[in-house]
Amino acid sequence: QGAYEEAVGQLFGALDRLDALLATRRYLTGDRLTWLDLRLFHTLVRFDPVYHTHFKCNRRRVEDYVHLRDFVRDVYQIEPVRRSINMRHIKMHYYTSHP
Repeated sequence: QGAYEEAVGQLFGALDRLDALLATRRYLTGDRLTWLDLRLFHTLVRFDPVYHTHFKCNRRRVEDYVHLRDFVRDVYQIEPVRRSINMRHIKMHYYTSHP
């Protein structure tokens, strides 16, 4: 239980820092979308439907972080990014291959 609490504390500390950073800029490094933003997006888009429940990372949801939520919504509006997300497949993968 101690290792879990430490890991979850680190995870939510990182989410807090990212939320604060995105309060001052549109993307991680400024005004231009980068590969790092896409990596973050693909993690965050899975967080509420999968990580929050399945991995018990449930202190907060991405939806509860104003700037992370807006970041996910902003990046999702990019057509090729939106087409790359298949939430049904994402959920099926995690809930069937990670018991």
